Amino acid sequence: MSLHGRGAEGERTLPFPAAEGPPAQAGPPTPPIWAPPPPVTPGSNAGSYPGSYSGSPWRPPGVPQPKPPRRTGAAYLVVAIVLALVVLVVAVSYAVVGGLPRRPVATSTPPSPAPSASSARSDAALSPAAPVVVPPVPSAAAPSPQAPTSSPSVLTAAAIAALVDPSVVDVNSILGFQGGTAAGTGMVLTSTGVILTNNHVIDGATRISVQIAGAGRSYAATVVGTDVAEDVAVIQLQGAAGLKVAPFGDSGKVLIGDRVVSLGNALGRAGPPSVSQGFVVGLGRDITATDPTAGTAENLSGLIQTSAALQPGDSGGPLVSSAGQVIGMDTAASSRVRFSAGSGVGFAIPINHALEVAAQIRAGGGTVPSPAPAAQRGFLGVQVQQQGTSGAYVAGVVAGGPADTAGIQAGDTWVDGLGGRHVASIRLQAAPA
Repeated sequence: MSLHGRGAEGERTLPFPAAEGPPAQAGPPTPPIWAPPPPVTPGSNAGSYPGSYSGSPWRPPGVPQPKPPRRTGAAYLVVAIVLALVVLVVAVSYAVVGGLPRRPVATSTPPSPAPSASSARSDAALSPAAPVVVPPVPSAAAPSPQAPTSSPSVLTAAAIAALVDPSVVDVNSILGFQGGTAAGTGMVLTSTGVILTNNHVIDGATRISVQIAGAGRSYAATVVGTDVAEDVAVIQLQGAAGLKVAPFGDSGKVLIGDRVVSLGNALGRAGPPSVSQGFVVGLGRDITATDPTAGTAENLSGLIQTSAALQPGDSGGPLVSSAGQVIGMDTAASSRVRFSAGSGVGFAIPINHALEVAAQIRAGGGTVPSPAPAAQRGFLGVQVQQQGTSGAYVAGVVAGGPADTAGIQAGDTWVDGLGGRHVASIRLQAAPA
């Protein structure tokens, strides 16, 4: 049938196929159904509109079919598990940091009683007490970590030097007949100028001068007294006042392995005291210390042995603990030679014993109350060395001295002394009565 309608542009005729049956219900649009074209026969009106056709419906080829949906259920499950874990971790972290409320805890503990003397060294072995709960600090207010600080009782070498230097003095001696000089070290015993040093530092001196801390004022000094056997001497500065007394400690508490610092007038160079560090490697040591220049020897006992490298001029100086307390007086740099520069082996008189001897000297027990003039002292003018177990080897002779005048020459060996007595060592001997 034909349907005629009139539009705005005129009359048009629109062909429609005949409707069969009732009108289709409204629904979703469907693709148009096309019938295959009729066969073309030669001589027919090819290219004209086809007429009616019959046959099964035919869809145009090439229309893509929709792909089946992917199986994404497993992927969704994995994502859900990961999200759940993230939420769980965040919740736990928030609770630990402090975002969640927690039970109140104690912020302090009652003070414990002071430990007794018998248990002061066994704190680490005590049975564990009840645990103390410390409230956590929020991360925003947590202090930054700091390096551990040293114990206040342990000082650095520089701190020890700064603490002890003001009480260390340089002792310079002018020797009699030779006109030579000797340098050593001392420590301030009293603020009025009483000085502790070694006997061999001032032995044979006719004039002594002392300088405070190697850079301060110089004082003339006199000998209060000496103890030759203990190698201890006490001298008095003239006109001194207000001096800083050395911080003496207790040598009875010294242990092997303790760190020590030695201060002294090394090599007689004056200036601030030199510093040498080491450890205590022995206690109660007995040695024979010799002085090749003076030709003397001393048998010393009960000494502290250290690994601090001592130098000539350090004698009489302080051996200081890591707490900054004087525990000894340096006296020898090796067991055989007193001045063995940089030997790495040093010996010191325990300060308890040195102070005891000094007190006896000040009380009038010194063996030599004052240095005698050169004209009154026995002087031979020789340098001797130990010759095995018998005799004294003459290493040198002072020109114009008594030994030179008597015909003694370098290389000689003394085997007989005054009165025909055998010379067994280079140690000084008293003349026979």
